[in-house]
Amino acid sequence: MNRTSLLSALALSLTLAACGSTARVATPAGFAKVDADDDYAYRATTAHGVVIATRTNPNKLQGNLDFWKESVDLKLRDSGYVLDDKGERDVTTSSGLKGKQLRYTTTKNGREHAYWVTVFVTKKRVVVVEAGGDKTPFAKAQGAVDAAISTLEAD
Repeated sequence: MNRTSLLSALALSLTLAACGSTARVATPAGFAKVDADDDYAYRATTAHGVVIATRTNPNKLQGNLDFWKESVDLKLRDSGYVLDDKGERDVTTSSGLKGKQLRYTTTKNGREHAYWVTVFVTKKRVVVVEAGGDKTPFAKAQGAVDAAISTLEAD
């Protein structure tokens, strides 16, 4: 599959509705839960705009964790996100689900933002936990974000 086809498949897969997923994390201290919508199964925010959200999509392509991690990385880099110096991390939830976390920076409205995307894959689903916000408040919340990601429960 060439890069254009891969990005098209990724865009189609990851822009679908959350498909009734029950992917959730425990709402961290300092965050308030926001109503879920068609795109996200779970969302929460801080008063300073740091957001954590989950989405789940069918794994129609039957890709493994490395495939989906690379697909997400290509899409984000093509959108101007820069992988930060901490790069990629292995993540394991308290229930034993293994994933990959990618940490990026980007600039929005002249301000530097942090954006983490953590990808988990099962035979049937691709679960993505996204977290981001203005870099300074995000740095203060990152311990809570890490702790929340470790609590992920997905069907």
